[in-house]
Amino acid sequence: MTEKQEAYLIDYIAIGIIGFAIGQALSSVAGFETSFIGFFGGIDWGRIIADDVIVGIFAFIPGGFLAGYLCYKLLRTEGKSEGFTGGLMSFVVYFIITLIMTIARTGIWSLDYGTSMEIWVVLMVFALIFFLAGGFLSGMVHDMKTALPPFMKMQFQKNIPPPPPPTQAMQTCPTCGSPLRYIEQYQRWYCDKEKKYV
Repeated sequence: MTEKQEAYLIDYIAIGIIGFAIGQALSSVAGFETSFIGFFGGIDWGRIIADDVIVGIFAFIPGGFLAGYLCYKLLRTEGKSEGFTGGLMSFVVYFIITLIMTIARTGIWSLDYGTSMEIWVVLMVFALIFFLAGGFLSGMVHDMKTALPPFMKMQFQKNIPPPPPPTQAMQTCPTCGSPLRYIEQYQRWYCDKEKKYV
């Protein structure tokens, strides 16, 4: 793996973590925790699937969308698959972290591992679909010809230093003829003899 490929992989993982964090935060705010903890009574698969669909629409799609859009903006890419890749990386991160969380929580709450893992697998099916859908939507937005609102452009500007002083051999004061000194802070020439800006 070349250094450039390794740098891109690190960027994709970082963007995937951001997408995961957004999706997880939205699903937690909405209170959809049943998929992780499991049910103490009988399993109501209809409720679990409905829960996962709602999580997918309102949490995974925005997470995949943001990850895909960051791929376009931060990595300065133009390929149509970049948004898809951002959504996929978010899913991979989500897969690994939630697997560990599900195993740990099942042990802590003394639940049935088989049931918890079944619920987790169903959640992963919807996570895959909706994270990729969100990344795909980011590609569609990126290719739109209409201007986006300023808050969605995500344009990151670096601090650009001021231009260098004019390249003249020697500046002299027009009144006394002594050499002038360029003051970078004010971008003006200063005469030390007359103690004034020219």
